[in-house]
Amino acid sequence: MKSDNQKIYLKDWAIEWLNYKRDFVKESTYANYANVVYNHLIPDLGNIYLQDITHNELQKYILDKLKSGRVINDRGLSEKTVKDIMMILKSCLKFAMNEEKMSQINLDFIYPKNHKKQKIYVLTKREQRKITEYALNNLNPRNVGILISLYSGIRIGELCALKWSDIDFKNNIIRINKTLQRIYLKNVNGITSKVVVSSPKTIHSNRDIPMNRDFAAIIKPLKLNSKCYVLSSTMEGIEPRAYRKYFNTTLKKLKIKPINFHSLRHTFATNCISLGIDYKTVSELLGHSDISITLNLYVHPNLSQKKKCMNMIWKNHC
Repeated sequence: MKSDNQKIYLKDWAIEWLNYKRDFVKESTYANYANVVYNHLIPDLGNIYLQDITHNELQKYILDKLKSGRVINDRGLSEKTVKDIMMILKSCLKFAMNEEKMSQINLDFIYPKNHKKQKIYVLTKREQRKITEYALNNLNPRNVGILISLYSGIRIGELCALKWSDIDFKNNIIRINKTLQRIYLKNVNGITSKVVVSSPKTIHSNRDIPMNRDFAAIIKPLKLNSKCYVLSSTMEGIEPRAYRKYFNTTLKKLKIKPINFHSLRHTFATNCISLGIDYKTVSELLGHSDISITLNLYVHPNLSQKKKCMNMIWKNHC
């Protein structure tokens, strides 16, 4: 490790922290840590000594990332991305403090208020019917995947990891217990990537999703081997990037504007809420760790719903 009078560069400490974390986190989590370290922390702050880092300097760093992004592009990064970067930086610095490599500093920061609401696209009823009819009339493993996502709200990584053995046709239940993704491992020698199957996003993502009996009967004939992946009907899975490409091709064929695959999950959640399904049930179906996530993302009453509420209160008391 490079040092000057016992001073330690952040770039050297960050790599040591990475090596320490490797044995305690999932491979996909480690890959995320490494990407942040090599794409942001080392280029931005690497040549600063740990002992010279101050709270004010890091607060300024946050504002800088929100405004310009630096390194990655010339646009500002999203608040979520910057918070993810800072979460990793804070873990790295706390490790340094615990090891007495630097003095204790305040790691609580302020983020500017963001008045921009996140736009979530939800498929129209017409688009939903169009996709459903096409998938049913052209039933194959990949189209079944689109239907499963639209009518259960599972994440694309969970869908790509789904095997026929995870679908219980006796009880009509889909068991979500893993996710498939391509991870990118960045180190001093460059970038390597590989596809991994690991446990889901959070402990709450492990869940059982009931299937409609008619829907189960439709997809059951496609099951050839319990050990095969649902999307491929082979022992080899399809990674999310390739499946998104297939989904986009399908949308183009149906003359539906390009949307993120995650919109199927948003559409499912929105349908549940509009049908009056209680929020706790919707939250558990989606595998959210907290019901507040569901409320913040999907519960946005429109004007007609607000009018209905006010009329009901008036009639109930007059």
